Amino acid sequence: MARPRSRSRTRARKRRKKDEEVPSHGELRDSQRPHFRWKTGQVLGGRYRVKGHLGDGTFGRVLAAKDRETGVRVAVKVIKAAEHLRELAEEEAQVLREIEALAPAKLLGRSALRVRLLDSFLEQENHFCMVFEELGVSLRDFLKRNGRGVFLADAQEMARQLLQGLAELHHIGFIHTDLKCRNVMLRHGGHYVAPHPRETGESMRPHDCSICLIDFGGCVHRDGACGTAGTRQFRSPELVLGLPWDEKVDVWAAGCIIYMLYFGRRAFSVHENMEHLAMMERLTESRLPLWMVQKALAPEDEEEEAALDLEALQQRLGSPPATLRLPEAAATRAEAVRPLSQQVLLRHGSFLQLLQGLLALDPTGRVAAAKALSAPFLVQQVCGITGAASIQDSEEESIDEPEEFIPPPPSMALVVRQQRQSISAEAYGEWPGPRNKQSQLPRGRALDIRTFLGAQLPALASGDFVVYKCGDKYILL
Repeated sequence: MARPRSRSRTRARKRRKKDEEVPSHGELRDSQRPHFRWKTGQVLGGRYRVKGHLGDGTFGRVLAAKDRETGVRVAVKVIKAAEHLRELAEEEAQVLREIEALAPAKLLGRSALRVRLLDSFLEQENHFCMVFEELGVSLRDFLKRNGRGVFLADAQEMARQLLQGLAELHHIGFIHTDLKCRNVMLRHGGHYVAPHPRETGESMRPHDCSICLIDFGGCVHRDGACGTAGTRQFRSPELVLGLPWDEKVDVWAAGCIIYMLYFGRRAFSVHENMEHLAMMERLTESRLPLWMVQKALAPEDEEEEAALDLEALQQRLGSPPATLRLPEAAATRAEAVRPLSQQVLLRHGSFLQLLQGLLALDPTGRVAAAKALSAPFLVQQVCGITGAASIQDSEEESIDEPEEFIPPPPSMALVVRQQRQSISAEAYGEWPGPRNKQSQLPRGRALDIRTFLGAQLPALASGDFVVYKCGDKYILL
């Protein structure tokens, strides 16, 4: 199996970090360097006519364009004019080509790793450009606009694709290192609105939940894993502690992304390492393993030592009940974090189980991406309820249909509010179906679903949820 130039990538990463943190006198940080200046109608690489602006990042900007040879719309990533950034981008392009060559083609169907680099070239001699298929919005932008988490069935489909993509990436020896919602894109745009199953109000649902990983600029081979990587809020405990790491850092970041899909917010909003570690312990209801603390107290790389409050870590040794010592404000923020078991709805037990496996503090006990694909939450279908046994046998909303099952158009939809052994249901007059095609719903049949649910009341947890009746099936979301 061919391997990427892990040593050269490591050197390039160190050059980038040095440029960002300690620029020489008169030099600009990467974030301060000017972006490529463009105008509508401009042709890049003699082939791609610019149509508009899609977004900016620290190291470059992305432009919408049209391929003059094929007529296909594409996205052109234009890197800032700096030699070290060009080198990083060239190596990212090489990694993408190797991934496409090495990843088993049969596995790249519905996977987040199915990303294609269509072309690459230099523009104006110093701007390296990469051409990709045009995608939709990032999960970050979708969740920000939605203002809440997505439907459980949508979270399940996206989580499955994300972990499938990571399993393939790790199988061929690569680690992404910078997974976050900004770097996961919906492949297609467009959404419709439906009553949110876990919160009051409506929620956006994508027409297509296909996702795609982007930004492989920090991608390294397993043999080249070293130093600090990733975005702070998505870093794993071993990265925060400055310990050696491997592909399990991607698994942790995937857990943070899947958390955001469910709740619509970050698991950790932090800017300080010790506070971050304390929040991790609160969220997972577990403690950092002693071996990790001991190893952090005796780092092999002295540069990593300054990132941690070693006195606070020392407090952990020989005193299991001890907690991380934090400034008062930071301690208050950490204590405000609610454990996962208190945040996830009781009926979503298999989802909680998946999160706990992905967010295990000890990387040696953290589930691998490939193994996570067999988690109950990902192998069961969140959709049809056909009878009492189906509800009583499962903590999930409904999980007994094969993946190929596509329910017929609902004949009615209800928001159900269950409190203290009583049910009230409120019928919706219209079904906000796919592609905004709405059909009238009968208003006089709420009793039908209330009667059905009344028999199953003891098996359902308190809270609001949405029920659809599709033919003779009941869909609980």
